[in-house]
Amino acid sequence: MKYIVFVFILFSLFSCKEEAEKEIHLFDIIEAQQKKDSLAPISITELTWMEGHWMDSTTFPGQKIVEEWSLKADTLIGKRGTIKDGETSFSQTSKIVIAKDKPVYLLEPNGSAFISFRLNEFTENQVSFINIANASPQEISYSKSNKKLELIVSSLTPAGKRVFKNQFVTH
Repeated sequence: MKYIVFVFILFSLFSCKEEAEKEIHLFDIIEAQQKKDSLAPISITELTWMEGHWMDSTTFPGQKIVEEWSLKADTLIGKRGTIKDGETSFSQTSKIVIAKDKPVYLLEPNGSAFISFRLNEFTENQVSFINIANASPQEISYSKSNKKLELIVSSLTPAGKRVFKNQFVTH
């Protein structure tokens, strides 16, 4: 009988030890964070600080980069263009919509199909989106301070991270 009690105690101790040393997997941490994040829905009106006509005439000499954001129903629509010598040399459309209570950035480069970017980070005056499967860009972020809107577009290349920044002012 003492032998059976001894084995039972040893078994109980090893069971408790395994439970105490249980490893937390990175995916469990990410899943917990996503559940936490999903509790706070974000409305499209929380991004209306992006609205307006914005212009950057300092990043590329002799060129103006113009970006315009406007709220139409439940979608923030952005139009972007590069103007050189009075001619538009590049244009694209972007949209921000709410899906599952989170903003999603849709990029339409040169009139082709929209590329979807999921929310990466959100604060009162900053939002970033990410799509690591996209060739370029992989991350798009906007932030506003005072009367300036900053756009940062990042891509990973074989040579390293490539970052483009635009400092827009109201136009």
